[in-house]
Amino acid sequence: MSRNRRNVRRNTRIKEFLTSKNFFRIVSILLAIIIVCIGINLFRNNQERKALAKQQEEIRAQSEEIFSQISENIEETNKNISESDVSIKISAVGDILCSNEMLEDAYNENDNSYDFSHMFNNVKNLVNVSDIVMGTLETSVTDNEYNDKNAPIEFARAIRNSGVNLISIANNHSLDNGISGLNETKENLEEEGFTVVGDSTKDTDSVVIREVKNSKIAILSYTCFLDNEGQLGDDEINAVNIYSEEKAKEDIEYAEKEGAEYICVMIHWGDDGISETVSDEQKEIADFFVNNGVDLIIGSHPSCVQPIEIKQNSDGDTAFIAYSLGTYISTLSEEEAKTELVLNIELRKSGKDGKIYLNKVDYTPIYMLDNGDGEQNRFELIDMKNTATSYTGDETDKITKEVYDNLVNGLNRLNRILGINNNVE
Repeated sequence: MSRNRRNVRRNTRIKEFLTSKNFFRIVSILLAIIIVCIGINLFRNNQERKALAKQQEEIRAQSEEIFSQISENIEETNKNISESDVSIKISAVGDILCSNEMLEDAYNENDNSYDFSHMFNNVKNLVNVSDIVMGTLETSVTDNEYNDKNAPIEFARAIRNSGVNLISIANNHSLDNGISGLNETKENLEEEGFTVVGDSTKDTDSVVIREVKNSKIAILSYTCFLDNEGQLGDDEINAVNIYSEEKAKEDIEYAEKEGAEYICVMIHWGDDGISETVSDEQKEIADFFVNNGVDLIIGSHPSCVQPIEIKQNSDGDTAFIAYSLGTYISTLSEEEAKTELVLNIELRKSGKDGKIYLNKVDYTPIYMLDNGDGEQNRFELIDMKNTATSYTGDETDKITKEVYDNLVNGLNRLNRILGINNNVE
């Protein structure tokens, strides 16, 4: 009975407390706290929206022109430009890799087929107006077992459908599947409609001359090294265009003899891995090419973007050098490797003197998006600026806040590397 009386007294005290002024005070305090919290949250959201809008405005305002030095050089050469000029557009992408993760993402177990098209759908419009779109393929394309050194023909088909139409096969992985793999890769690429350069299986393969709008554009391609080169025989080494001054000079002279009006070199060089620094060897090779009449140099191998510059040869002609465009497509995990660019170059053939001049250079930053293991369409290339400026912070966004921050950081990194001083805060 005593326990029941204690319970009754306790319940009575609780009822008295709940009907007292204390209850209303507590409710008022809780309501005030809730209102303050809501206000703080709204203020923070408003500030975040303002900061996001400011960032996106800065991204939109970023200049597409790579740096002022180009404008100054182009302005000098454009004195020969006239209304009767012909415009020739060239685009270039970085190294093209196919990893085991990409194979898994593209595989359809229902019919044992592969489809890589979703990886390129967001960027295929970036190069569809260019006459020549070039890249370096760092995998074989054969009927052998598929792995990170050998991709199915569907991979090459997706690359071709994305707009790339000229492939260099000169790189450190050229002989990962031997000479037979190199030859089969070239045959498969040509069947898909690619112009292929970089091997030396025929005397004329060192130089490809593309006729564009009644103009002859020569493309030369080299690698400065091969994997396990010390274990390869002479026949294997001679099957790939290995860079040497003697070899390059012969090819340049051949191109000029064949009437080339503009000479482009694709070269696999520089330090391996994430290296933004241009090596002394790269600079020496670039100087050699420029002094021997090369107009455009597109570099690859370093897994990130490297600086770009203009040089003039002894005749005063302008040469443009992109030391590395990074990796066009890969599953490398470093943010520097995920951030790359599509380089766009406009040439103009003068109606006054018939020479081809560098008229304009710009670029589109792209990013390899990983949507996560197990996701359908796991890997996708995306336009960094368009994706970043479309981000709202809502759940409906395609990307997360973390990816958005990575895009902003990547754009700033590209600006720093390319010499642009308008970073996003």
